[in-house]
Amino acid sequence: MGLACLGATGKAAAQRDFDPGSTAWNGLSEFVQQAGDAEIRLDTPERLDVGELSPSDAIVLVHPDRELPIASLSAFLRAGGRVVLADDFGEGERFLASFGITRGLPADPPRTIRGNPSLPVATAVGRHPLTEGVTTAVANHASALRHPELTPLLAFDDEGRDGLLLTGAVERGRLVALADSSVLINNMLEFDGNRRLAANLLEYLGAEGDGRVILVTPGVPVVGRFGGAPGAPLDRLRDALSDLAGADLPPMALTLLALIVVSLLTVFTVSSLPRRSPYTAARLWGPEPVGGGFVGRVAYFGKRPKQLVHPALVYGYELEAELRRTLFRDRGQRDRTVAEVVTAARQRGLPGSDVQALRDLLATLARLRADADRPGGPPRVSPSRLHRMVDTGERLIARLEETA
Repeated sequence: MGLACLGATGKAAAQRDFDPGSTAWNGLSEFVQQAGDAEIRLDTPERLDVGELSPSDAIVLVHPDRELPIASLSAFLRAGGRVVLADDFGEGERFLASFGITRGLPADPPRTIRGNPSLPVATAVGRHPLTEGVTTAVANHASALRHPELTPLLAFDDEGRDGLLLTGAVERGRLVALADSSVLINNMLEFDGNRRLAANLLEYLGAEGDGRVILVTPGVPVVGRFGGAPGAPLDRLRDALSDLAGADLPPMALTLLALIVVSLLTVFTVSSLPRRSPYTAARLWGPEPVGGGFVGRVAYFGKRPKQLVHPALVYGYELEAELRRTLFRDRGQRDRTVAEVVTAARQRGLPGSDVQALRDLLATLARLRADADRPGGPPRVSPSRLHRMVDTGERLIARLEETA
């Protein structure tokens, strides 16, 4: 079975885990080959924009190493998409929790390979297309999945509490959770049960026929918003701002990158004329600065290292629009005050500490907007400060959508 590879060191350990093109023990080339043999289209992008997906597509997320966009993936599922999350100790825990799935460790699995508790054996529970022809599956340093209502399709224990495989409907879509990402690697597919499980998984995901199956491995960013225009400029701006704010770059390089981001946004703004700004109807507060002012300040912005006030203001407008949509489900028929937003967030069930963080963030954005055109120039927003704003805003939006 090649189990010695599971503890391999040296040259094998240097191989990148979950590489779709790697034939090494920890690669995914066998899984990719299975898709080819079944004539299932399997894409392996370097970046996944959720806004480019259709409901007939499916995603396989293998051991994500960065936080997943919960709201976007949930919207994709509700529209009919299919998502597989194969993750034991990666960054998928919050995504699972949003569907009531908790992740822990198997409690003394009764069946193991060669008495090794790190190689627990899961057995099939009931019948399902995913477990057709699968009696057992072997995991490698797995976690265990639990849900108060769902029974695992594969479980480590006889009572069916510690699951290796869970699946459930999310409106028109399907979510499949696999408690061990290594079940799909080349070495583990030498087990007959694992190989049949992987084949069933691909067939299950490819059932729509005209859709794609997209394999997302560690290091591949998942960005964008489902249901909007593919590659929407503001979605890309959000990602660019996060990357830019966290970049460890010399001042000149940072200035040039910032200028590029703002210039792209300027092109988007000018190309949208004479339509009304998409922010005008969705704003929380008073009148937006006159259109020419922003364009005219591009030169000012480009000459000042680490001055990111204008991207911060743009992000603020987008955040406010998201809050209106999430909390009030309206399209901007009237302005909302900070107090109204905070009250609505509290009523939605947002914890007290998050309510305070929301109030502070909105107050900060309001002050930036008020001070942007005052004599002496706008207030300074450093990359680290913008990074904190974006981080806080995205976290709060995700929490609000989880409580919906």
